[in-house]
Amino acid sequence: MSIAIIGGLDRLRRSYEKECRNRGFDASVFSQRIPNMARRMNGVQRILIFTGTVAHPMVTEAVRVGKEQNIPVERCHSSGISALKRCLSSLS
Repeated sequence: MSIAIIGGLDRLRRSYEKECRNRGFDASVFSQRIPNMARRMNGVQRILIFTGTVAHPMVTEAVRVGKEQNIPVERCHSSGISALKRCLSSLS
C-alpha cells in the first residue's frame, strides 16, 4: 500500500520511510511544502497528516487532494516514530 506522509520532522524522514517499509508500506514523505505537491501525491492510497508539525496550506492541499481522488485521510497530532507506528497499525 502506498501512503503519503504530510508534515513531520526532516531529521526523522529516513526513520519514517524505514518504519513504513518494515510494515509493508511504500511511503512518500512531504515534510516541507514543495511545488506541485498534489501532482506528486498521485497514486497514493492513503494520506497521513502529522498535524503538530505541518503548515496549514499543506493540510489544505492534502485534504483537497484526498477529497478529489477519494483517498482516505488520517490525522495524527504527534510526529514521532511511535505515533507513526500507531497510525500504521490502525491502517492495516
